[in-house]
Order: sequence, then structure tokens, then C-alpha cells
Amino acid sequence: MIKRNLILGVLLSCLLGGVVYGQEAPASAQDPFQLALVLKSAREYCRRLERAALDFICVEEVSELVDLSRESREAPVQHAPDLSTQGSGVSGGGGFAGHMSSSRPFSFNPRAGEKTAHALLYDYQFVRKSGKVEETRTLLEKDGKKASADTPVPGNRAFNYSDILLAPVQLLDDRFSEYYSYRLLGRETIDGTETWILEVAPRLTEVIRYLGAKLWLCAADSSVLRIEWDPTTFGHYEAILARAEGFKAVPEVRSVSEFGVEKNGLRFPSADLTEEAYRDGEGKLFVRARTSIVYKGHKFFTVETETNFKKDLPAAFRPILIISTKNCA
Repeated sequence: MIKRNLILGVLLSCLLGGVVYGQEAPASAQDPFQLALVLKSAREYCRRLERAALDFICVEEVSELVDLSRESREAPVQHAPDLSTQGSGVSGGGGFAGHMSSSRPFSFNPRAGEKTAHALLYDYQFVRKSGKVEETRTLLEKDGKKASADTPVPGNRAFNYSDILLAPVQLLDDRFSEYYSYRLLGRETIDGTETWILEVAPRLTEVIRYLGAKLWLCAADSSVLRIEWDPTTFGHYEAILARAEGFKAVPEVRSVSEFGVEKNGLRFPSADLTEEAYRDGEGKLFVRARTSIVYKGHKFFTVETETNFKKDLPAAFRPILIISTKNCA
């Protein structure tokens, strides 16, 4: 009788999703408590990212394609407002500048020509010290040729890009939480790393300052591995829909930021891609514009987070850290 009751107890535990042999059942993606835990940890990560003292360099490879061959003439240039000069809800001093949302509008140069392509190689340096940010880019090569001091640098013809490093702050920081809704979509393993997939949707759909996205967060420390942006929340997306109607095609726009480089618990950009494409009724894909950036050869001189600073305090003054700072390599 005892053995029979034991078997029934184990089966009942399995059916109810309880604890079996001391192992907790996986949390549901729809569990509001699990969502709260993920957001709490993610916001702690964003605070460390935003307040960190940073000094690093890397090589930035930019390739851009603009193909206007299917159009008789280009539409007028449309620019989203530069939010870096407007109130962003974030104080100054090296924090998020507030213009991530204006860095991904659909704006085009009417003098770009029918089809143009450029490949640029930069030496990129990012320094943040005492709350002040300094970014420098030195052109090394243009279209495969070594650049000199007087080599003209073509402007971005399709998609602007900036603030990729601090993009998670705009989406996750609790200072912006009232402007977004959050939903866990489940878990996924990326290159051996367990992640949570978090959907971030803007509540103000008519304001391009707030973008939508799906984020892949490291399950161990909630650092951001990948952001897949929702292009329908970009500025001037109505122009994409109008162009698709003219092409008699369906828009296939994608924009992805990858954070594949880790140092001292923080993640740095490794790649960024934005592409405007259209698929016609025969299934053929036409790429009208693409901007691709690859970051490689990172060299770090300073990566100090608030946690690092606290390690230098005497033991009696060190706070108790609740959130795990385990790195996801």
C-alpha cells in the first residue's frame, strides 16, 4: 500500500507540474511573477551598462546598398526629428542620449542614383569617463582602397545607425516602463546559452521615439544577446507600405542588432543589419536598401561597472548583491 501511494504521489506531481526529485518545474512564459523577475534582472543589467566606465576600440565594417532601379524617381527625403536635442526623459551625464529611436527612420537620399554600394572600414573608439561620452571614427578604407585624410566619406543613404551599445536601455530601463508593455514569449538556446525571449511593444504607436522589439536575454544574468526590431514602429513606415503597393509586393523589412562580445559582465555590439526588401507574387525578393555593420577586433582598456567599484570597498561597507552577475560566455 505504501509503495502504491508513493507511485501515485509521483504521478500526481508530474501532472501538476510540481517538484519531482528536488527539481523545480520550468516557469511558464505567461507567468507574471517570472516576467517580473526577468524585468528586474534586465533593468539591473541596464543600470550597470549605462553607468559603466568604458574605454574600448574596435574595427567597424560598414557596407551599404541602395537600389532605386524599380522607381522612376525617388521620394523626397524624410527625416525624423533628432531626439538627442529634445527632452528624452533621461538626464545628461553620459546616459542614454535618447536618440536611438531617431537612428532608424526610413530616410533616403534622392541623389543616390539608381544603384549605389559602398564599403567603409573605420577605426572606432568609445570612451565614457566621469559621465562624459566621446566617440571617434577614423576612416581606414573606402571601397577597398586605403583612405587618406582628405578622402570624402559618403553619408548614410538608407538607414542611420547610432547608439547600438546603449539600445537595451531605451527598451528596458524602468524610467521608460510606462511607455511599453512587456511579454515573455518563451526560452531558446543560442550558441549553447539559455535565453529568455522578451517582447517589448510601445504603448504609443504613433510616436517614433518608442520602438518595438524582441530581445534575447541571457537566462543567467539578463544581459542582452540579440535585439530583433519591429520595423512597423520605425519612422515613416507608411512610405514602405505605399512603396510595396506600387511594387505589387509584400514588404519584408528586418532589423537586427547582435551583442556577441562580452567583457566583465557587459555585452558589446558585434553586428547590426537593417534591410528593406519586397517579395512579389512570384516569390522573388527585391532588396531596395541594406545597411550592414560588423564590429570586430575589440580591445578593452577600461570596463568598470558599479559592481566592480563596490568590490574595492571595505567589507563592512559592501552591499549585499541580490542579482547574479554570472557571465554568459
